[in-house]
Amino acid sequence: MGIEALDFPQMWERPSYTQLADILQSLELSPPIWNHKRRRSEIIEEQESLASQRKAEVTRYLSSIIKSPLSWIDDDDEKEVLWTQASKRMSERCGRTAMGEVIRRWPFGEGNDEFELIIREPALTGDSLGFKTWGSSYVLSQHLPRMAETSLFRLFDETLGQPRPDVLELGSGTGLLGLAAAALWKVPVALSDLPNIVPNLRENVAKNTELVKSRGGSLTVGDLTWGGSEDEVDQTLFGQPHQFKVCFCS
Repeated sequence: MGIEALDFPQMWERPSYTQLADILQSLELSPPIWNHKRRRSEIIEEQESLASQRKAEVTRYLSSIIKSPLSWIDDDDEKEVLWTQASKRMSERCGRTAMGEVIRRWPFGEGNDEFELIIREPALTGDSLGFKTWGSSYVLSQHLPRMAETSLFRLFDETLGQPRPDVLELGSGTGLLGLAAAALWKVPVALSDLPNIVPNLRENVAKNTELVKSRGGSLTVGDLTWGGSEDEVDQTLFGQPHQFKVCFCS
């Protein structure tokens, strides 16, 4: 168990760079991982732990580092590191909008078939909500295997001798649902969104391409503004009608 904020070395004690760096690392608030298998007691315990790290004592301590000239530390680069890390720890305690870039790992599968998708969420600015991974996409992705066995059974029935369906995701955002479909269904998935969202979407596709390929799926990504002009639609990927047998969004 970590030490309490009141026991942290104070600035008047001139703690070393290593001491402060270790404390700042221990105060990092990682984003919680969604997992439908987790017990309620585990979630409550994690929330209580995070709440304890948002105490006023911690905030005041972080503020004392930011305000301090750290004059006893000779290396200016080390000072910058400490100020930067203290500022990040402070922003993590001000909600998601105040936080910078976040990398989340989303678990899937069971037993010997478990895997994780890695999703990058840039800092949220203005109304760029496509940079946030919405809980609904993870909830829907958990139903994909059942859907393939029930309502979409004929599209996946290999005895019919037809290839697995091409899939389109509209408004992919960070891409979690489309990536999950490619990995779980072992199908080609085209992910799409507004032009300003696509660069981050491409990055998430790149992060997970190797995993998806190893499971039998494939990925493409491009601009697709619903009802937009031709220059807002990737004509190479989406220029022809009736290309996709499954289309979804979350």
